[in-house]
Amino acid sequence: MDANPIMLITLSVAPEKEGEFNEFYHHRFLPAILATAPEITTIRRYEELNISGSLRWYNNHYITIYEFANKADVAKADEIFQRTSIKDLVTEFQTWKTNDLRNFSRVTYMPRWEHARMPADGRFASRPFLLWSLEMKPELDEEFQDWYENQYLPLQVADIPGWAACRRYSSVDRTPTRHITLFEALDETVLMKCLNDLRALHRTGQNREWKRRVDPAVEWHDATSFSCIYRRPG
Repeated sequence: MDANPIMLITLSVAPEKEGEFNEFYHHRFLPAILATAPEITTIRRYEELNISGSLRWYNNHYITIYEFANKADVAKADEIFQRTSIKDLVTEFQTWKTNDLRNFSRVTYMPRWEHARMPADGRFASRPFLLWSLEMKPELDEEFQDWYENQYLPLQVADIPGWAACRRYSSVDRTPTRHITLFEALDETVLMKCLNDLRALHRTGQNREWKRRVDPAVEWHDATSFSCIYRRPG
């Protein structure tokens, strides 16, 4: 598997501050991270899909994915944000976090599984995707992951050719462990079709088996679609 570890940042922004924060975050903070941290190879940022109109005022979630150069660099995650060269920007970010950001989290993940199907240009997670997150009952975790990765996912990706790629990660130093699956599509239209295809009639049996497996084993899960709004480098 060629996938590298990632660090996933989740946050919401006070609606009246979104534009100002995004300008700071995109044009100053994230470029400075890349400039000072060779351990980070790419940064992608995403906005939740299917939130429009007045709903945006209450619920607009963003995620940022930092990709590490290798597994050894994961140990430097905290130290990166303490470097002298970005001290002032980190202080400014902390002010934003205190005053205007909500639902903030930072979790590091190690890759655990990927499907052989990959985007034609080789860059993963630059397109819209479905993010499925779950936390398991510890005693049923291993059994569920084995079924999910070796039976359910290969069949789902085969059934839904619109998925351009599929990759899984598990959290590092987090209790409970969180597993995430990213289903990437070519564009937003294809993503919507893929989501509809999940409920296709020929998938009824798989969906029943899914429910039978999930209900007793999963403590918490969430599925959200995102679209890329920032990527550096290209």
